[in-house]
Amino acid sequence: NLKNSYGEVNPMVPGKKMMAIFGFCDIRNFTDATEVLQEGVMVFVNEIAEIVHGTVDRFSGAANKNIGDAFLLVWKFPKDQVEERQVESADGESQNIVLELKDSKIVKQIADMSVIAFLKIISGINASPKLMKYRQNQGLNQRIPNYSVKMGFGLHVGWAIEGAIGSEYKIDASYLSPNVNMASRLEAATKQFGVPLLVSGPLYLSLIHI
Repeated sequence: NLKNSYGEVNPMVPGKKMMAIFGFCDIRNFTDATEVLQEGVMVFVNEIAEIVHGTVDRFSGAANKNIGDAFLLVWKFPKDQVEERQVESADGESQNIVLELKDSKIVKQIADMSVIAFLKIISGINASPKLMKYRQNQGLNQRIPNYSVKMGFGLHVGWAIEGAIGSEYKIDASYLSPNVNMASRLEAATKQFGVPLLVSGPLYLSLIHI
């Protein structure tokens, strides 16, 4: 609750530690698209967002941030699927809370849904009638022959601090953690490996293996 006793928004409240799967996806060749489409780039991004947000929502995730050419998506684990234990800090003067996921069917199902959602987005973008028109765009094809909308995806699981970032003028609900950054780095690495999707080792181990 960010409101004080006077009904005013107060962002100066501590965040909460939680466990989630974090997904980053990025629109490829976005600089070229912006320069060619100009004002139309807003429609371009929102047509892609419609697919990304809608698919993630259907597979039990939530859209958290729209960052120009990128999206941050989150799959939160229920509290009853997370175990807490205390460990001593490096200086030995305090206790840190470590969160660990249970080895349960629910955890594995959520992990599976995050990967399936990103695979569905990839197929949805390729099949979208709305996005098909960009393949015939003369300006885009002059810059990038045989242009089609492409994206990169990264998925990682871990803890984060969930809370509000900003001031009384502008507040965003957000997640702060090295694990969020890892999802972003995995997405960036898809360019080096020439693949559309990278999944971290910890998330891979959480998937259902048949």
